[in-house]
Amino acid sequence: MTSKEPDLGRFAETKAESERGAFKTPTLRNIVQTPPYMHDGSEPTLLAVIDFYVKGGNPNPSLAKEIKPLQLTAQEKQDLVAFMEALTGDVDNLVPPSTFPQ
Repeated sequence: MTSKEPDLGRFAETKAESERGAFKTPTLRNIVQTPPYMHDGSEPTLLAVIDFYVKGGNPNPSLAKEIKPLQLTAQEKQDLVAFMEALTGDVDNLVPPSTFPQ
């Protein structure tokens, strides 16, 4: 998904140049249940997200300098997807911090 107007991320709220193109990273818990992925829904599967990062993301002025192409084999990609699938489970027994005994 491409747009003429790029999503400015947190910069739109803070006006801090360092937050241009910055987005909150969500938890990986139950990640397989929440497609599509990325801040704009541009990646339909977890494997597509991995492929996005394997190529080093999309070059742009806001790309973090830490984002570099990854050298992953097909098996390593499948292992990453399997790991993320393993993070799926019930959350029925969570106790909110405000209800912890004193």
